[in-house]
Amino acid sequence: MRNSRFIAAPLIALLAACGTPKPAPTAAPASPASGPAASVPIAPALRATLASEQVRLSELFRGTPVTFAMQQDGSLRATVPRRYSFDAGEVKVKPPLAAVLDRLAKAQLAATSRLRVSAPADPQARGPALARDRAFSVRDYLQSQGIASTRLQAAGVAQTDLVEIVVTESAR
Repeated sequence: MRNSRFIAAPLIALLAACGTPKPAPTAAPASPASGPAASVPIAPALRATLASEQVRLSELFRGTPVTFAMQQDGSLRATVPRRYSFDAGEVKVKPPLAAVLDRLAKAQLAATSRLRVSAPADPQARGPALARDRAFSVRDYLQSQGIASTRLQAAGVAQTDLVEIVVTESAR
């Protein structure tokens, strides 16, 4: 338990330091979507925007366990480990997850994209109910940052030990 404090403290400090704006690096165009996940293609303009955002956010959170990855369908997937997202048995968003959500919300504020959130339960907690409540907490946090509720979906249970936010093109 003592070691987790030594790991969490530098991570929180690093995430807090991410408040310094950095220029967005240029990104190569994303490869075309393929495979079964590509059933709902993303418009090229949004794909390029999300690819640029993936590069920028990955750079901001380099050295942390937070990941940003482009998916085959052109969506952007952000993941944050549960231990940096929520305290055991709690639904309140912790500061490291808040730093990620702040950056995503700021980047998507003027966009028409949709954000789908899923969150895990604790290994020995009340299962799906806790996971659902955590997903709702993340959704509510994004709403408090200016993302319209019509653009947000809280999917509930994540199949991993990660909070997952997927940014996709708006449904027409």
